[in-house]
Amino acid sequence: RGFTMETSDDKLERRLYSHDLAPLPKEMDAIFKTMPDQVIRPGYTEEVSQMVKKAIATNKPIVPRGAGTWGLGGSVPVKGGYVLDMTAMNKIISIDDRNVTVTVQPGITWKALADALDAKGLFLPSHPSSAPSATIGGWIGTGGTGIGAYKYGTAGDFVRDLEVVLPTGAVIHTGDKRVPANGGGPNLNWLFVGSEGILGVITEVTFSVLPKPEEIRFVSYSFADLAKSAPALRKLVRSDVNPMHIMFGDRSHFDYLRSIGKHAPEVGCMFTMALTGSKASVDAEEKALDEMVSAAGGSKLPKEVADHEWSERSYEFRVRELGVAAIPGERLAPLDSLEKVLGEMDKLVKGMKLKTATIGTIADNNTVMLMPYYLTEEQNFWRSTTAMGFGKKLGDIAFENGGRPVGLGIFFAANLSRVRGKEGAELVRTLKRAMDPHEIMNPGKLVETGTRWGIAMPAFLMNFGMNMMAGVKGLMPRDKMGERELAKLKK
Repeated sequence: RGFTMETSDDKLERRLYSHDLAPLPKEMDAIFKTMPDQVIRPGYTEEVSQMVKKAIATNKPIVPRGAGTWGLGGSVPVKGGYVLDMTAMNKIISIDDRNVTVTVQPGITWKALADALDAKGLFLPSHPSSAPSATIGGWIGTGGTGIGAYKYGTAGDFVRDLEVVLPTGAVIHTGDKRVPANGGGPNLNWLFVGSEGILGVITEVTFSVLPKPEEIRFVSYSFADLAKSAPALRKLVRSDVNPMHIMFGDRSHFDYLRSIGKHAPEVGCMFTMALTGSKASVDAEEKALDEMVSAAGGSKLPKEVADHEWSERSYEFRVRELGVAAIPGERLAPLDSLEKVLGEMDKLVKGMKLKTATIGTIADNNTVMLMPYYLTEEQNFWRSTTAMGFGKKLGDIAFENGGRPVGLGIFFAANLSRVRGKEGAELVRTLKRAMDPHEIMNPGKLVETGTRWGIAMPAFLMNFGMNMMAGVKGLMPRDKMGERELAKLKK
């Protein structure tokens, strides 16, 4: 193979890699060295291995990165070093019609892969809502729970094999391309799913896929508010109705969309579901859903509304067009705690004087994933920085109600012990030390909140700082982002 790796030392380009979906105030550079020393775009596994060995030789960190569509800083440097932009490794290596598998490089987007499979009558049902831009490797690395998870499981459930460059430069395969990885010792696929790039660089992925369903149909229902939808949801998840996906948004979310001129219904909240299967089975499921929702006081919306909402599923944060940042936070909670969690979220929002809206999904038949987002002025250092305490407080609400945050990254690494328990967290740290003896693979994430000086910030100090931010935000004047646009809707 010819040499394909591109490198860039350009300061402006390096600055673009110093943040992900969530903007970071430049003042954060006092704690984290977020600007990389160099941006590398490899084309092949061998080049990734070469760069890992170079990182060891130069004692510089190496940070794997997909499209940067996450918001927790997992692909943002904390000590500079090399950012490994994997988006140039975006080829489909093979689609195996007979064994119903597909092998791809990690930089291909989920939409590009879905389109290629669709053309062959195949179906990869689990993917992130950010599928048009999110990469295969990036979402596997964050362990995402997204579209299709309710019926089919997460993307990790479809992984047959990963090719991974370890922090030593060695290359391994974690499974088998044709058969499951079960029964051959620990399943190494799951060691890297959700590892946030701290254990190695994914360079190839093999998925098992499915034949395309005979019917894919979308239905939407409205309720007075999210809390009032809970009885219908609990009945649904205990029934034999099995939607591919269930997503929702509250009144504020749709109000914000209408305020920027987007088509959105005037509802207290809306659920949109995707049904898959034979035409007969989908007909039966739709009828059962209609009856459940009606009995719970909800209403069915026209088909064109459902079709439109499904077409918009990848663009939840169009509200950024207001000229502000929309910062999301993902939190899992047991479905039987939904009303309590929503009530506590509402108190938190009022106490911090934020402008928020809530979207989310039903992740499985016991779990709701809430994705509240708040509006903030990126240019206002104090407002944008203190508002970051919202994520910490949301996590506390989730923990107190039997749930947890989704993802750790830089800012929520202090939650590792709360998520995995003290002994479990120490096991993860032990694995990290054993697999990364040179401490070069995406340091300062997940197992610790690292700093530019190489000294980890203690968990208690990070949590104290986040709580302080939330308290200071509550002392500030009420946020007014979006009020002018919303006022126009009422005229």
